[in-house]
Amino acid sequence: MEKSSAQEGRGHERPDTPSVREQVGLALRADRRRRHESQRAYAATRSLSRDMLARAEVDAGGFRLNTVAALLEGTGFELAVLPVASGGPGAWWDPTDVAARTRGGGRFPAHREVRESLGGPMWFQYHELMGKRGSGVPPRWSAEGFVPPPGTRYGKPSSLDENGRPRWPFNDPSRSD
Repeated sequence: MEKSSAQEGRGHERPDTPSVREQVGLALRADRRRRHESQRAYAATRSLSRDMLARAEVDAGGFRLNTVAALLEGTGFELAVLPVASGGPGAWWDPTDVAARTRGGGRFPAHREVRESLGGPMWFQYHELMGKRGSGVPPRWSAEGFVPPPGTRYGKPSSLDENGRPRWPFNDPSRSD
């Protein structure tokens, strides 16, 4: 029988414990989160290629042991060999890194705070329910509500109505209701 990626590289740990190759990626993401850096900024700070970092964060199983050790240098994490009887280390990773996924199936950026969203995030309410896209299944997870870095601009500016005010009331900073 073929081993799943969750079982590969271990045999004694709980089924909900990520494999060693996944834990290396979780360690890199945890360090990135601690530094509040995007993948691109983190790679530049550590003199790594963004592509290499992205691959290591998903599955470090394709890297040589000395490369993995070098990736973990300065992160506060290290590789260790433990006796099987010890049961391995306890869960140190952020649970949302293991469970939370975007609508496309990928992980959320490590520098964003992710939380469970029971009724769906606000963008879902506006675009899916109030908009004309229908009413699909609301996403379970959201990174909504983060504070963007200074100078960051998303999308295009709001269109204005005939009085020069933003068309959507929630975009109007002069409204307090």
